[in-house]
Amino acid sequence: MKLFSFKDKKKPSGFVFVIRDVFALIHGGVVVAGQVVEGTLCQGEQAVCVPETGKPFLCLIEAIEQPDLEHPGQYVHPRDARADGPCKGNYALKIPGKEKSDFCVGDRLVPVGSVLLEETITTS
Repeated sequence: MKLFSFKDKKKPSGFVFVIRDVFALIHGGVVVAGQVVEGTLCQGEQAVCVPETGKPFLCLIEAIEQPDLEHPGQYVHPRDARADGPCKGNYALKIPGKEKSDFCVGDRLVPVGSVLLEETITTS
């Protein structure tokens, strides 16, 4: 028997974004460049970074960028990044509140809820 449904109709079914490069921003935050190898991720949604070493952590996809195929040297800012999108699914994602050292080449971004996040326990 199903009592509750927590389905969010706006959320895609899943995605995997593999990080290929990381850039620090002057005013804080980072840009991770890489490829959506599965599914779709959207601007404004949270994702979990699954590092090759270390613990998974939450991050926000503040903006998405990709080359403008019609105007070489220029960029567009779509609202979603898709594995079947232009440029073979290659995008740059702006992530606020994180440091360049938080990410490494090979880390993956996946949907919230697809991996277990450990709660931080603080003692006074």
